Amino acid sequence: MTPFRILFVNAVNPFVEAQNRYPALGLGYLIAMVRRSFGDRVEPLLVEDGVEETIRAWRPQLLAISSVSQNYKLAMAYAREGRSAGIPVVVGGYHVTELPGSLTPDMDVGVIGEGERAICELVELLLEHGSLPTAKLAGVRGIVYWEAGERAVTEPREVIGKSGRSLDELPMPDRTMMRVRPHSNMLTSRGCPYNCTFCASTRFWPNIRYFSPEYMIEEVKHLRDTYGVRYITFHDDLFIANVKRLEGFHELVLREGLPKQGFRFSCASSATRITDDMARMLKEMNFVSVSMGLESGNQEVLTRLKGRAFRVDINEQAVHTLHRHGIHPHASFIIGEPHETLEQMEETYQFIRRNPLSLVNIYVLTPLPGTPVWHDAKTKGLVADDMDWDRLNISFELDWQRVILVSETVSREELHRMYQRLRRLRLLKYAKAIASHPFQMDLPEYGRAKAVEWAYRVKSALSARGGTINAGLKKAS
Repeated sequence: MTPFRILFVNAVNPFVEAQNRYPALGLGYLIAMVRRSFGDRVEPLLVEDGVEETIRAWRPQLLAISSVSQNYKLAMAYAREGRSAGIPVVVGGYHVTELPGSLTPDMDVGVIGEGERAICELVELLLEHGSLPTAKLAGVRGIVYWEAGERAVTEPREVIGKSGRSLDELPMPDRTMMRVRPHSNMLTSRGCPYNCTFCASTRFWPNIRYFSPEYMIEEVKHLRDTYGVRYITFHDDLFIANVKRLEGFHELVLREGLPKQGFRFSCASSATRITDDMARMLKEMNFVSVSMGLESGNQEVLTRLKGRAFRVDINEQAVHTLHRHGIHPHASFIIGEPHETLEQMEETYQFIRRNPLSLVNIYVLTPLPGTPVWHDAKTKGLVADDMDWDRLNISFELDWQRVILVSETVSREELHRMYQRLRRLRLLKYAKAIASHPFQMDLPEYGRAKAVEWAYRVKSALSARGGTINAGLKKAS
């Protein structure tokens, strides 16, 4: 019997390095669940580029697309290609979860929230009926679909690991079709206990749930033994959320002897979770860096972005605690909050300047669907539910005149000048960190990032002239 062919597509911008740095674990979980549920009855394939050519050549029987809002225009193009080939199209991810009304006529189904169970039910329908009958779709929880020319949304689906159950029922993500580098990534939880006004993640994951320490160490060993991974970045929204779980993982990491093998880790945390005891435990496991969303050096702006539980002095204390224990503090900051003044941005600049931060990322506040920032921007006519989604994917550094800005107090030119100052400070901090710790900073990743940035500059310049990268390269040769 010929296997049922499923093409999984991660709609990413090839010119945004952060979107291409690590394997797409979300799709990895879907592929693993489909393999576990259907075995050799299905044949999954994962691609990120050459999608249109693959659709035409491989002729899948289901096209499953994952997309965030910034890349939804690309997902729409892939869906059109699938529709023209007569292939059922399912789309999932942050965007369609927050805006089910954005399901296009080229898309048969949108999965709202977690997709592992939904994708298996949809594949079962296709295997049984050869199509996705409307009457059957009505019984699939957590989806949006077309019924009599209108979008219909079904009852919400219960999240995996709810009510204290762990996420361990999920198989490890299937990485067999992914490029896994020595520095790779893992997810050990879903969700975040906080509710930052700019973050779409907490709207996608309704509550925080965890994989057990035993599951975590098995996946670490799998990455080490199968792919030669020596450095793992945990991509949880908040890796340090459950101290008891972290203590269990700490015990297993030391028992396995990973630090003695030179194995390294990095993670994200809230500054409120960083104590001397926590930093000591992380250091014993050979965590080389911890990333924190510090966001602002001004208390008023910080409160508006993240809430009253976050304080500038606690953020500063966390930076010094990590530094004191020999862990690189990394931090992200946001400028351009609607009521933020230049003077308040200056406080952020001075915060970065005086503190021992190894790596700093600077972002201009972007309204993402589902967030309070989005709803505020929508009431002001800055965004809409049917807008050109490419506008959310514009780099402020490279195309600052076209970026959507929500600031009401600072001009575009003033914001650009401040951004440039912060970028120069960022590079200075990074150069000092490299000079001090050349073997701990991830220079290959930095090199890839700069190469992708250069390609984006070329693409932008050629697009402005009505050309393409290929045309430009042919002309140059």
